[in-house]
Amino acid sequence: MTTTVQFDADDEDFYGDMGSIGSAKFDAILTGTPMNKGSIPRGFTMLAIGNQGAGMDLFGKQFTSVAEDPENTLLVSTVESQAEILSLYKRYDWPTDIMVRTVGEEYNKQVLERELRASKYRLEGFSMADIQRLAQTRFVDNDVHDYLTDLTSQVTGLPPYFRATIDNLDFFFARNDPSRVISMLRMMQAHTQLNRGMMVLNVSSDMVDKSIERELYSICDIVLEFEVGMLGTDFETRMVIRKFRNGPENLRAISFRVTKEEAITPETVDRIA
Repeated sequence: MTTTVQFDADDEDFYGDMGSIGSAKFDAILTGTPMNKGSIPRGFTMLAIGNQGAGMDLFGKQFTSVAEDPENTLLVSTVESQAEILSLYKRYDWPTDIMVRTVGEEYNKQVLERELRASKYRLEGFSMADIQRLAQTRFVDNDVHDYLTDLTSQVTGLPPYFRATIDNLDFFFARNDPSRVISMLRMMQAHTQLNRGMMVLNVSSDMVDKSIERELYSICDIVLEFEVGMLGTDFETRMVIRKFRNGPENLRAISFRVTKEEAITPETVDRIA
């Protein structure tokens, strides 16, 4: 049975067929004109992959800062706290009323705090048997709480024209069989496509092997590789568009810098041979 989605006529007119990548200057580069309503087709899933420190995390947050509808904009972070994220959004004057879920904080509270309690009990005179019982209870609880299924359910529950960033997938690949992560990502990608949403997935290049990387490339409509290197005594950062479904003319390398006013902003454009 084919699932269909009914789109409101007013929403279709408001959102249009394209959405911003998160920067008007990047949008202008991709569309070839400074006047546009966005550069990424609705329904696309983007993969941002690269080394830590290359700018993927900031890019993902900047993508959600567009927030056409804050109540339908989701940022899932596995490494930062609510306070850290709020501080960044205030720094750039981005909307602070979007949906934010900090999976890392949830995990720390559910799992790591129990480990600290176990250590405390041991120091205060609990027997090894008591600690083992505590540990067994912890593992049972941890098995019951499936963060990957929880995430998939949350994303696939978002209504049409949503905008979402998952920063990053390292957390899920480290705790689940990679094939299961890929299966769940396919479900999220299908939901994004069907509902004309837009989604960014972040992952570290050293977190997945080549076979999983190829799977990720296959799932996503756009692949952005983030690179950082030394140019003399300065760091050079660039975003390489390796894949753009139905838009091979958009394959290029874009050097960028991070400013206090615009966050990630392009400098120059160089064609890939």
